[in-house]
Amino acid sequence: MHFEGEFRVPGKAADVIKRFEDVPRMARCMPGAVLQPQADDGSWPGAMVVSFGPKKINFKGKATCDFDEQALTGSLHGRGTADMRSARIGVKVSFALSDVTDAPRPMTAVKIVSDAELGGVLEDFARTGGIAVANAIMADFAQRASEEFAKDEPAAPVQEPVALAGGSLLWVVIKAYWTRFLRSLGF
Repeated sequence: MHFEGEFRVPGKAADVIKRFEDVPRMARCMPGAVLQPQADDGSWPGAMVVSFGPKKINFKGKATCDFDEQALTGSLHGRGTADMRSARIGVKVSFALSDVTDAPRPMTAVKIVSDAELGGVLEDFARTGGIAVANAIMADFAQRASEEFAKDEPAAPVQEPVALAGGSLLWVVIKAYWTRFLRSLGF
């Protein structure tokens, strides 16, 4: 199954790639994913629950990640199996980041290309509804990542109200009143 998509997250691309390198943080943004500590070989063991209507399939497997900060690209390779009727999945996801130039605040466009091999009970599903599920997962991940990255963005400065001394405020009011009064008299 081949899938291509794009979404946006807050922040500059050079910062976003560093956030993506924090694999445990990104795993928390992936719907249904649970990540274990990194293995000695650099892979990330974990699990992912995927719901197909009332049915849930629990995949267990591992993923490896590669990042290129200079090129603003990366990839993830994952494999998993489930006990349910020999369900298995293999996925390769590549992404490229670029700054969005027409946004009012720093934003990054994330372009994704994914190829997945689904086997067992999932083969037929991949042909009929796989792209729709991939779009839903990407949209959910994008929303969660945006919320997560928004925590890193500096808050907009709060304008403190200007305190006016009572005498100054009274003088402004009196001056405005007398100016209107004198204009009404023709002065």
